[in-house]
Amino acid sequence: MSDKIAKILVVEDDENVRHPVCTWLDLSGYAVTEAVDGLRALAAIAAERPDAVLLDLRLPGLDGFGVLESLSHISDAPPVIVISGQDGIEGVIRAFRLGAADYLQKPILSFDLLAHALGAVLERQKLSRAVRQAENRYFNLVQNLPLLVFVLDGQLELAFVNKFCRPLLGFTRAEALATPGFFIGRVHPEDRDRVEACLRRSLSPQERTRTEECRLLHKNGATIHILLRAIPSSRDSTPESDLTIEGIVVDITDRVELERFVVQEEKLKTLGAISAEVAHEIRNPLFSIAGFAHRLQARMPDNREAGIILSEARRLEDILDKISNYLHPVDLRPRLCSLGAIVTAALDFLAPEFSARGLAANTELSPGLPDLRLDPDLLTQVMTSLVRFAASRMTLGGTIRLATSRHSRYAHCDVAFHPSRNIIDPEVLFLPFEEGDERMGLPLAYRIVKNMGGSLTFSQPGNEAAFTLQLPIDPLADTPDDNDRSDDELEDTAESVWRPGNGRT
Repeated sequence: MSDKIAKILVVEDDENVRHPVCTWLDLSGYAVTEAVDGLRALAAIAAERPDAVLLDLRLPGLDGFGVLESLSHISDAPPVIVISGQDGIEGVIRAFRLGAADYLQKPILSFDLLAHALGAVLERQKLSRAVRQAENRYFNLVQNLPLLVFVLDGQLELAFVNKFCRPLLGFTRAEALATPGFFIGRVHPEDRDRVEACLRRSLSPQERTRTEECRLLHKNGATIHILLRAIPSSRDSTPESDLTIEGIVVDITDRVELERFVVQEEKLKTLGAISAEVAHEIRNPLFSIAGFAHRLQARMPDNREAGIILSEARRLEDILDKISNYLHPVDLRPRLCSLGAIVTAALDFLAPEFSARGLAANTELSPGLPDLRLDPDLLTQVMTSLVRFAASRMTLGGTIRLATSRHSRYAHCDVAFHPSRNIIDPEVLFLPFEEGDERMGLPLAYRIVKNMGGSLTFSQPGNEAAFTLQLPIDPLADTPDDNDRSDDELEDTAESVWRPGNGRT
Protein backbone atom coordinates (compact mmCIF):
# COMPACT_ATOMS: atom_id res chain seq x y z
CA MET A 1 0.00 0.00 0.00
CA SER A 2 2.20 2.79 -1.40
CA ASP A 3 5.05 3.48 1.08
CA LYS A 4 2.99 2.78 4.17
CA ILE A 5 3.69 -0.38 6.22
CA ALA A 6 0.45 -2.32 6.36
CA LYS A 7 -0.79 -3.11 9.88
CA ILE A 8 -2.29 -6.57 10.35
CA LEU A 9 -4.38 -7.70 13.33
CA VAL A 10 -4.19 -11.44 14.14
CA VAL A 11 -7.16 -12.68 16.18
CA GLU A 12 -6.42 -16.20 17.42
CA ASP A 13 -6.70 -17.73 20.89
CA ASP A 14 -4.33 -20.66 20.16
CA GLU A 15 -0.75 -19.57 20.85
CA ASN A 16 0.64 -22.39 18.70
CA VAL A 17 -1.22 -21.05 15.68
CA ARG A 18 -0.95 -17.31 16.42
CA HIS A 19 2.79 -17.17 17.03
CA PRO A 20 3.95 -18.64 13.65
CA VAL A 21 1.53 -16.41 11.75
CA CYS A 22 2.71 -13.30 13.60
CA THR A 23 6.36 -14.28 13.07
CA TRP A 24 5.82 -14.75 9.35
CA LEU A 25 3.99 -11.41 9.07
CA ASP A 26 6.79 -9.65 10.92
CA LEU A 27 9.46 -11.19 8.68
CA SER A 28 7.37 -10.24 5.63
CA GLY A 29 7.53 -6.55 6.59
CA TYR A 30 4.08 -6.06 8.13
CA ALA A 31 3.31 -4.34 11.43
CA VAL A 32 1.57 -6.90 13.63
CA THR A 33 -1.05 -6.54 16.38
CA GLU A 34 -2.51 -9.49 18.31
CA ALA A 35 -5.82 -10.28 20.05
CA VAL A 36 -6.93 -13.51 21.76
CA ASP A 37 -10.73 -13.05 21.77
CA GLY A 38 -13.51 -11.18 20.00
CA LEU A 39 -13.94 -8.29 22.43
CA ARG A 40 -10.20 -7.53 22.45
CA ALA A 41 -10.25 -7.77 18.66
CA LEU A 42 -12.96 -5.08 18.38
CA ALA A 43 -11.08 -2.87 20.86
CA ALA A 44 -7.85 -3.27 18.86
CA ILE A 45 -9.65 -2.45 15.59
CA ALA A 46 -11.05 0.73 17.12
CA ALA A 47 -7.71 1.78 18.63
CA GLU A 48 -5.17 0.58 16.06
CA ARG A 49 -7.22 0.83 12.83
CA PRO A 50 -5.45 -2.10 11.12
CA ASP A 51 -5.37 -2.45 7.34
CA ALA A 52 -6.54 -6.09 7.48
CA VAL A 53 -7.64 -8.69 10.02
CA LEU A 54 -6.80 -12.41 10.17
CA LEU A 55 -9.71 -13.86 12.15
CA ASP A 56 -10.36 -17.25 13.74
CA LEU A 57 -14.06 -18.12 14.08
CA ARG A 58 -13.79 -20.18 17.28
CA LEU A 59 -12.94 -17.65 20.00
CA PRO A 60 -13.76 -17.42 23.70
CA GLY A 61 -16.55 -15.04 24.58
CA LEU A 62 -17.49 -13.19 21.41
CA ASP A 63 -16.68 -15.54 18.53
CA GLY A 64 -15.54 -14.69 15.01
CA PHE A 65 -19.10 -14.49 13.68
CA GLY A 66 -19.86 -11.89 16.35
CA VAL A 67 -16.79 -9.89 15.30
CA LEU A 68 -17.89 -10.01 11.65
CA GLU A 69 -21.41 -8.97 12.66
CA SER A 70 -20.05 -5.95 14.56
CA LEU A 71 -17.74 -4.93 11.72
CA SER A 72 -20.64 -5.07 9.23
CA HIS A 73 -22.06 -1.95 10.90
CA ILE A 74 -18.83 0.05 10.50
CA SER A 75 -18.50 1.94 7.21
CA ASP A 76 -14.70 1.91 7.06
CA ALA A 77 -14.09 -1.52 8.64
CA PRO A 78 -10.87 -3.31 7.56
CA PRO A 79 -11.13 -6.37 5.30
CA VAL A 80 -11.21 -9.72 7.12
CA ILE A 81 -9.57 -13.02 6.09
CA VAL A 82 -11.07 -15.87 8.04
CA ILE A 83 -8.57 -18.55 9.09
CA SER A 84 -10.53 -21.36 10.67
CA GLY A 85 -10.55 -25.10 11.20
CA GLN A 86 -14.31 -25.39 10.68
CA ASP A 87 -15.10 -27.87 7.95
CA GLY A 88 -18.81 -27.14 7.48
CA ILE A 89 -19.80 -25.28 4.33
CA GLU A 90 -22.54 -23.52 6.33
CA GLY A 91 -19.91 -21.74 8.41
CA VAL A 92 -18.02 -20.64 5.30
CA ILE A 93 -21.20 -19.30 3.70
CA ARG A 94 -22.19 -17.49 6.87
CA ALA A 95 -18.75 -15.86 7.15
CA PHE A 96 -18.93 -14.54 3.58
CA ARG A 97 -22.46 -13.26 4.12
CA LEU A 98 -21.23 -11.32 7.14
CA GLY A 99 -18.57 -9.64 5.00
CA ALA A 100 -15.47 -11.82 5.08
CA ALA A 101 -13.11 -11.01 2.20
CA ASP A 102 -11.50 -14.48 2.01
CA TYR A 103 -11.48 -17.84 3.79
CA LEU A 104 -8.43 -20.04 4.50
CA GLN A 105 -8.47 -23.47 6.07
CA LYS A 106 -6.48 -24.05 9.27
CA PRO A 107 -3.82 -25.27 9.69
CA ILE A 108 -2.02 -23.15 7.11
CA LEU A 109 0.17 -25.52 5.15
CA SER A 110 1.74 -22.84 2.91
CA PHE A 111 2.36 -19.24 3.79
CA ASP A 112 2.46 -18.51 0.05
CA LEU A 113 -1.32 -19.00 0.02
CA LEU A 114 -1.68 -16.58 2.93
CA ALA A 115 0.65 -14.09 1.21
CA HIS A 116 -1.46 -14.23 -1.94
CA ALA A 117 -4.76 -13.80 -0.04
CA LEU A 118 -3.37 -10.97 2.11
CA GLY A 119 -1.89 -9.15 -0.89
CA ALA A 120 -5.21 -9.41 -2.74
CA VAL A 121 -7.34 -7.97 0.08
CA LEU A 122 -4.85 -5.17 0.75
CA GLU A 123 -4.86 -4.24 -2.93
CA ARG A 124 -8.66 -4.23 -2.98
CA GLN A 125 -8.64 -2.12 0.17
CA LYS A 126 -6.22 0.32 -1.44
CA LEU A 127 -8.41 0.62 -4.54
CA SER A 128 -11.54 0.95 -2.41
CA ARG A 129 -10.00 3.79 -0.41
CA ALA A 130 -8.86 5.50 -3.59
CA VAL A 131 -12.39 5.27 -4.99
CA ARG A 132 -13.88 6.65 -1.78
CA GLN A 133 -11.39 9.51 -1.74
CA ALA A 134 -12.15 10.31 -5.36
CA GLU A 135 -15.89 10.19 -4.65
CA ASN A 136 -15.47 12.48 -1.63
CA ARG A 137 -13.34 14.92 -3.61
CA TYR A 138 -15.87 14.91 -6.45
CA PHE A 139 -18.79 15.31 -4.04
CA ASN A 140 -17.13 18.20 -2.17
CA LEU A 141 -16.16 19.85 -5.44
CA VAL A 142 -19.69 19.60 -6.81
CA GLN A 143 -21.23 20.77 -3.55
CA ASN A 144 -19.02 23.86 -3.31
CA LEU A 145 -19.01 25.00 -6.92
CA PRO A 146 -20.32 28.59 -7.27
CA LEU A 147 -23.00 27.36 -9.68
CA LEU A 148 -26.01 25.06 -9.50
CA VAL A 149 -25.40 21.40 -10.38
CA PHE A 150 -28.47 19.18 -10.76
CA VAL A 151 -29.71 15.81 -12.02
CA LEU A 152 -33.23 15.26 -13.38
CA ASP A 153 -34.85 11.88 -13.86
CA GLY A 154 -37.02 10.80 -16.80
CA GLN A 155 -40.03 12.68 -15.38
CA LEU A 156 -37.92 15.85 -14.94
CA GLU A 157 -38.06 15.44 -11.18
CA LEU A 158 -35.03 16.58 -9.21
CA ALA A 159 -32.81 13.61 -8.31
CA PHE A 160 -29.80 15.61 -7.09
CA VAL A 161 -28.91 19.25 -6.50
CA ASN A 162 -25.86 20.77 -4.84
CA LYS A 163 -26.05 23.21 -1.95
CA PHE A 164 -25.65 26.27 -4.20
CA CYS A 165 -29.43 25.89 -4.42
CA ARG A 166 -29.65 27.95 -1.23
CA PRO A 167 -27.78 31.11 -2.33
CA LEU A 168 -29.17 30.95 -5.89
CA LEU A 169 -32.85 30.16 -5.25
CA GLY A 170 -33.31 30.53 -1.49
CA PHE A 171 -34.22 26.85 -0.93
CA THR A 172 -32.20 24.23 0.94
CA ARG A 173 -31.28 21.00 -0.85
CA ALA A 174 -33.76 19.11 1.32
CA GLU A 175 -36.59 21.51 0.43
CA ALA A 176 -35.81 21.30 -3.27
CA LEU A 177 -35.56 17.50 -3.35
CA ALA A 178 -38.78 17.09 -1.36
CA THR A 179 -40.87 19.35 -3.63
CA PRO A 180 -42.51 17.62 -6.62
CA GLY A 181 -41.85 19.44 -9.89
CA PHE A 182 -39.40 21.78 -8.17
CA PHE A 183 -37.04 22.49 -11.07
CA ILE A 184 -39.66 23.19 -13.73
CA GLY A 185 -41.72 25.06 -11.14
CA ARG A 186 -38.88 27.56 -10.50
CA VAL A 187 -38.57 28.44 -14.20
CA HIS A 188 -40.16 31.79 -15.08
CA PRO A 189 -43.70 31.22 -16.48
CA GLU A 190 -42.80 32.93 -19.76
CA ASP A 191 -39.83 30.57 -20.26
CA ARG A 192 -41.33 27.40 -18.77
CA ASP A 193 -42.73 25.75 -21.91
CA ARG A 194 -39.54 26.40 -23.88
CA VAL A 195 -37.26 25.05 -21.11
CA GLU A 196 -39.42 21.98 -20.48
CA ALA A 197 -39.45 21.16 -24.21
CA CYS A 198 -35.64 21.50 -24.29
CA LEU A 199 -35.22 19.18 -21.30
CA ARG A 200 -37.58 16.55 -22.73
CA ARG A 201 -35.64 16.59 -25.99
CA SER A 202 -32.49 15.98 -23.96
CA LEU A 203 -34.01 12.69 -22.76
CA SER A 204 -34.19 11.38 -26.33
CA PRO A 205 -31.50 8.92 -27.53
CA GLN A 206 -28.50 10.43 -29.33
CA GLU A 207 -29.47 13.93 -28.23
CA ARG A 208 -26.70 16.51 -27.92
CA THR A 209 -25.93 18.85 -25.03
CA ARG A 210 -28.15 21.90 -25.07
CA THR A 211 -27.72 25.41 -23.64
CA GLU A 212 -30.64 27.76 -22.98
CA GLU A 213 -30.76 31.29 -21.62
CA CYS A 214 -33.80 31.70 -19.40
CA ARG A 215 -35.01 32.94 -16.04
CA LEU A 216 -35.61 31.31 -12.65
CA LEU A 217 -37.64 32.60 -9.75
CA HIS A 218 -36.00 33.04 -6.34
CA LYS A 219 -37.92 31.97 -3.24
CA ASN A 220 -38.59 35.63 -2.50
CA GLY A 221 -39.94 36.22 -6.03
CA ALA A 222 -36.86 37.89 -7.53
CA THR A 223 -36.05 37.08 -11.17
CA ILE A 224 -32.70 35.38 -11.81
CA HIS A 225 -31.25 35.31 -15.32
CA ILE A 226 -29.36 32.08 -15.99
CA LEU A 227 -27.59 29.94 -18.55
CA LEU A 228 -28.95 26.38 -18.37
CA ARG A 229 -26.76 23.62 -19.80
CA ALA A 230 -28.48 20.22 -20.06
CA ILE A 231 -26.20 17.19 -20.56
CA PRO A 232 -27.92 13.89 -21.50
CA SER A 233 -26.81 10.81 -19.57
CA SER A 234 -24.76 8.14 -21.30
CA ARG A 235 -26.99 6.13 -23.69
CA ASP A 236 -24.74 3.13 -24.28
CA SER A 237 -25.99 0.88 -21.49
CA THR A 238 -28.71 2.93 -19.78
CA PRO A 239 -32.25 1.47 -19.88
CA GLU A 240 -34.85 3.80 -21.36
CA SER A 241 -36.59 4.01 -17.98
CA ASP A 242 -33.38 5.16 -16.24
CA LEU A 243 -32.46 8.03 -18.55
CA THR A 244 -31.41 11.18 -16.72
CA ILE A 245 -30.25 14.70 -17.46
CA GLU A 246 -27.23 16.18 -15.74
CA GLY A 247 -26.93 19.92 -15.89
CA ILE A 248 -25.51 23.15 -14.55
CA VAL A 249 -27.03 26.57 -14.01
CA VAL A 250 -24.87 29.70 -14.19
CA ASP A 251 -26.21 32.92 -12.69
CA ILE A 252 -25.84 35.72 -15.28
CA THR A 253 -28.17 38.21 -13.61
CA ASP A 254 -25.44 40.78 -13.06
CA ARG A 255 -24.31 40.49 -16.69
CA VAL A 256 -27.84 40.82 -18.06
CA GLU A 257 -28.60 43.80 -15.85
CA LEU A 258 -25.27 45.38 -16.76
CA GLU A 259 -25.95 44.92 -20.47
CA ARG A 260 -29.42 46.38 -20.05
CA PHE A 261 -27.93 49.25 -18.06
CA VAL A 262 -25.27 49.93 -20.72
CA VAL A 263 -27.92 50.08 -23.45
CA GLN A 264 -30.06 52.32 -21.30
CA GLU A 265 -27.05 54.47 -20.42
CA GLU A 266 -26.20 54.99 -24.09
CA LYS A 267 -29.78 55.99 -24.86
CA LEU A 268 -29.85 58.38 -21.94
CA LYS A 269 -26.49 59.86 -22.89
CA THR A 270 -27.76 60.55 -26.39
CA LEU A 271 -31.04 61.99 -25.16
CA GLY A 272 -29.25 63.94 -22.43
CA ALA A 273 -26.79 65.45 -24.92
CA ILE A 274 -29.66 66.40 -27.22
CA SER A 275 -31.67 67.87 -24.35
CA ALA A 276 -28.66 69.88 -23.10
CA GLU A 277 -28.07 71.28 -26.60
CA VAL A 278 -31.74 72.05 -27.06
CA ALA A 279 -31.87 73.73 -23.64
CA HIS A 280 -28.91 75.90 -24.57
CA GLU A 281 -30.43 76.88 -27.92
CA ILE A 282 -33.86 77.59 -26.44
CA ARG A 283 -32.81 79.63 -23.43
CA ASN A 284 -31.71 82.80 -25.28
CA PRO A 285 -34.80 83.18 -27.49
CA LEU A 286 -36.91 82.24 -24.48
CA PHE A 287 -35.54 85.22 -22.55
CA SER A 288 -36.38 87.46 -25.47
CA ILE A 289 -39.92 86.11 -25.75
CA ALA A 290 -40.48 86.45 -22.00
CA GLY A 291 -39.13 90.00 -22.00
CA PHE A 292 -41.38 90.94 -24.92
CA ALA A 293 -44.39 89.44 -23.13
CA HIS A 294 -43.58 91.41 -19.94
CA ARG A 295 -43.47 94.69 -21.87
CA LEU A 296 -46.65 93.81 -23.74
CA GLN A 297 -48.45 92.99 -20.48
CA ALA A 298 -47.21 96.25 -18.89
CA ARG A 299 -48.71 98.24 -21.73
CA MET A 300 -51.85 96.15 -22.06
CA PRO A 301 -52.66 94.62 -18.61
CA ASP A 302 -55.89 93.08 -19.90
CA ASN A 303 -54.21 91.32 -22.81
CA ARG A 304 -54.95 87.57 -22.38
CA GLU A 305 -52.40 86.42 -24.95
CA ALA A 306 -49.52 88.10 -23.07
CA GLY A 307 -50.44 86.21 -19.89
CA ILE A 308 -50.49 82.89 -21.78
CA ILE A 309 -47.06 83.61 -23.27
CA LEU A 310 -45.62 84.40 -19.82
CA SER A 311 -47.15 81.25 -18.28
CA GLU A 312 -45.75 78.98 -21.00
CA ALA A 313 -42.38 80.72 -20.82
CA ARG A 314 -42.19 80.03 -17.07
CA ARG A 315 -43.15 76.37 -17.62
CA LEU A 316 -40.47 75.99 -20.29
CA GLU A 317 -37.92 77.70 -18.03
CA ASP A 318 -38.74 75.20 -15.23
CA ILE A 319 -38.08 72.30 -17.62
CA LEU A 320 -34.78 73.85 -18.69
CA ASP A 321 -33.77 74.24 -15.02
CA LYS A 322 -34.62 70.58 -14.39
CA ILE A 323 -32.45 69.52 -17.32
CA SER A 324 -29.62 71.66 -15.99
CA ASN A 325 -29.97 70.21 -12.47
CA TYR A 326 -30.15 66.68 -13.91
CA LEU A 327 -26.70 67.08 -15.44
CA HIS A 328 -25.08 68.21 -12.15
CA PRO A 329 -23.32 65.60 -9.94
CA VAL A 330 -24.95 64.33 -6.73
CA ASP A 331 -23.29 64.90 -3.35
CA LEU A 332 -22.98 61.51 -1.61
CA ARG A 333 -22.28 60.87 2.09
CA PRO A 334 -21.77 57.10 2.29
CA ARG A 335 -21.95 55.01 5.45
CA LEU A 336 -23.01 51.45 6.26
CA CYS A 337 -26.72 50.84 5.81
CA SER A 338 -29.16 47.95 5.42
CA LEU A 339 -31.11 47.58 2.18
CA GLY A 340 -33.94 45.84 4.04
CA ALA A 341 -34.17 48.71 6.53
CA ILE A 342 -34.29 51.21 3.67
CA VAL A 343 -37.16 49.32 2.02
CA THR A 344 -39.02 49.36 5.34
CA ALA A 345 -38.36 53.08 5.85
CA ALA A 346 -39.66 53.93 2.37
CA LEU A 347 -42.85 51.95 2.96
CA ASP A 348 -43.40 53.60 6.34
CA PHE A 349 -43.00 57.02 4.73
CA LEU A 350 -45.55 56.16 2.02
CA ALA A 351 -48.05 54.60 4.45
CA PRO A 352 -50.59 57.46 4.22
CA GLU A 353 -50.59 57.34 0.41
CA PHE A 354 -50.98 53.55 0.43
CA SER A 355 -53.82 53.74 2.93
CA ALA A 356 -55.68 56.35 0.90
CA ARG A 357 -55.61 54.12 -2.20
CA GLY A 358 -56.01 50.76 -0.47
CA LEU A 359 -52.60 49.54 -1.68
CA ALA A 360 -50.42 46.88 -0.04
CA ALA A 361 -46.76 45.87 -0.30
CA ASN A 362 -45.52 42.28 -0.27
CA THR A 363 -42.00 42.46 1.17
CA GLU A 364 -39.70 39.48 0.62
CA LEU A 365 -36.37 40.49 2.14
CA SER A 366 -33.38 38.17 1.92
CA PRO A 367 -31.90 37.47 5.39
CA GLY A 368 -28.18 37.90 5.89
CA LEU A 369 -27.78 40.39 3.04
CA PRO A 370 -24.53 42.29 3.74
CA ASP A 371 -24.62 45.99 4.53
CA LEU A 372 -24.03 48.57 1.82
CA ARG A 373 -21.59 51.47 2.19
CA LEU A 374 -23.81 54.05 0.52
CA ASP A 375 -25.77 57.19 1.41
CA PRO A 376 -28.84 55.85 3.28
CA ASP A 377 -30.79 59.12 3.02
CA LEU A 378 -30.42 59.33 -0.74
CA LEU A 379 -31.03 55.59 -1.12
CA THR A 380 -34.27 55.96 0.85
CA GLN A 381 -35.24 58.76 -1.54
CA VAL A 382 -34.53 56.43 -4.48
CA MET A 383 -36.66 53.64 -3.01
CA THR A 384 -39.46 56.06 -2.20
CA SER A 385 -39.46 57.40 -5.77
CA LEU A 386 -39.62 53.90 -7.28
CA VAL A 387 -42.44 52.73 -5.01
CA ARG A 388 -44.38 55.99 -5.45
CA PHE A 389 -44.15 55.74 -9.23
CA ALA A 390 -45.33 52.12 -9.12
CA ALA A 391 -48.24 53.08 -6.86
CA SER A 392 -49.28 55.90 -9.20
CA ARG A 393 -49.60 53.46 -12.12
CA MET A 394 -51.67 50.82 -10.27
CA THR A 395 -55.38 50.41 -9.80
CA LEU A 396 -56.91 50.85 -6.34
CA GLY A 397 -56.32 47.93 -3.98
CA GLY A 398 -53.27 46.57 -5.84
CA THR A 399 -50.12 45.05 -4.35
CA ILE A 400 -46.50 46.03 -4.97
CA ARG A 401 -43.84 43.33 -4.53
CA LEU A 402 -40.45 44.35 -3.13
CA ALA A 403 -37.85 41.56 -3.10
CA THR A 404 -34.18 41.77 -2.16
CA SER A 405 -31.54 39.22 -3.11
CA ARG A 406 -27.84 38.86 -3.70
CA HIS A 407 -26.07 38.14 -6.96
CA SER A 408 -22.28 37.91 -6.82
CA ARG A 409 -20.92 41.25 -5.57
CA TYR A 410 -24.22 43.11 -5.84
CA ALA A 411 -27.40 43.47 -3.82
CA HIS A 412 -30.59 43.54 -5.89
CA CYS A 413 -33.99 44.99 -5.13
CA ASP A 414 -36.91 44.34 -7.47
CA VAL A 415 -39.93 46.66 -7.25
CA ALA A 416 -42.59 44.79 -9.24
CA PHE A 417 -46.16 45.86 -9.89
CA HIS A 418 -49.06 45.38 -12.30
CA PRO A 419 -49.71 48.72 -14.04
CA SER A 420 -53.24 49.56 -15.10
CA ARG A 421 -51.79 50.03 -18.60
CA ASN A 422 -48.38 49.61 -20.22
CA ILE A 423 -45.83 52.34 -19.60
CA ILE A 424 -45.41 54.37 -22.79
CA ASP A 425 -41.86 55.31 -23.83
CA PRO A 426 -40.06 53.66 -20.87
CA GLU A 427 -36.74 54.89 -22.34
CA VAL A 428 -37.47 58.45 -21.19
CA LEU A 429 -38.65 57.53 -17.68
CA PHE A 430 -35.28 58.58 -16.28
CA LEU A 431 -35.07 61.91 -18.18
CA PRO A 432 -36.51 65.23 -16.89
CA PHE A 433 -38.78 65.97 -19.86
CA GLU A 434 -42.12 66.12 -18.08
CA GLU A 435 -43.34 68.97 -15.94
CA GLY A 436 -44.60 68.53 -12.40
CA ASP A 437 -43.24 66.48 -9.54
CA GLU A 438 -44.75 63.09 -10.48
CA ARG A 439 -41.86 61.88 -12.64
CA MET A 440 -39.07 64.04 -11.30
CA GLY A 441 -38.22 61.35 -8.73
CA LEU A 442 -37.07 58.85 -11.36
CA PRO A 443 -34.43 61.02 -13.08
CA LEU A 444 -33.00 61.94 -9.69
CA ALA A 445 -33.12 58.29 -8.56
CA TYR A 446 -31.26 57.24 -11.70
CA ARG A 447 -28.53 59.83 -11.12
CA ILE A 448 -28.13 58.86 -7.46
CA VAL A 449 -27.85 55.13 -8.20
CA LYS A 450 -25.41 55.73 -11.03
CA ASN A 451 -23.16 57.86 -8.80
CA MET A 452 -23.30 55.12 -6.16
CA GLY A 453 -21.77 52.67 -8.65
CA GLY A 454 -25.01 50.80 -9.20
CA SER A 455 -27.62 50.54 -11.91
CA LEU A 456 -31.34 51.16 -12.22
CA THR A 457 -33.35 49.58 -15.02
CA PHE A 458 -37.00 49.20 -15.95
CA SER A 459 -38.65 46.28 -17.74
CA GLN A 460 -42.15 45.13 -18.63
CA PRO A 461 -42.18 41.30 -18.77
CA GLY A 462 -45.73 40.31 -19.68
CA ASN A 463 -48.39 42.01 -17.57
CA GLU A 464 -45.91 42.91 -14.85
CA ALA A 465 -43.61 45.90 -14.77
CA ALA A 466 -40.52 46.09 -12.57
CA PHE A 467 -37.68 48.35 -11.53
CA THR A 468 -34.44 46.48 -10.80
CA LEU A 469 -32.05 48.26 -8.45
CA GLN A 470 -28.49 46.86 -8.37
CA LEU A 471 -26.10 48.17 -5.71
CA PRO A 472 -22.50 47.20 -4.85
CA ILE A 473 -21.89 45.31 -1.61
CA ASP A 474 -19.21 46.68 0.69
CA PRO A 475 -16.45 43.99 0.80
CA LEU A 476 -15.58 44.86 4.41
CA ALA A 477 -19.18 44.31 5.52
CA ASP A 478 -19.63 41.08 3.57
CA THR A 479 -20.65 37.95 5.46
CA PRO A 480 -19.54 34.37 4.77
CA ASP A 481 -21.23 32.85 1.74
CA ASP A 482 -24.17 30.52 2.40
CA ASN A 483 -22.09 27.72 0.88
CA ASP A 484 -19.81 27.83 3.93
CA ARG A 485 -22.66 27.24 6.36
CA SER A 486 -24.82 24.19 6.90
CA ASP A 487 -28.51 24.20 6.09
CA ASP A 488 -29.29 23.86 9.80
CA GLU A 489 -27.52 27.17 10.46
CA LEU A 490 -29.54 29.05 7.85
CA GLU A 491 -33.04 30.36 8.38
CA ASP A 492 -35.58 30.34 5.58
CA THR A 493 -36.22 33.59 3.73
CA ALA A 494 -38.69 35.71 5.70
CA GLU A 495 -41.81 36.77 3.87
CA SER A 496 -44.18 39.43 5.14
CA VAL A 497 -47.17 41.35 3.85
CA TRP A 498 -47.21 45.05 4.71
CA ARG A 499 -50.35 47.13 4.88
CA PRO A 500 -50.69 50.66 6.25
CA GLY A 501 -51.76 50.67 9.87
CA ASN A 502 -51.53 46.93 10.60
CA GLY A 503 -47.76 46.41 10.58
CA ARG A 504 -46.12 43.26 9.22
CA THR A 505 -47.29 39.69 9.75
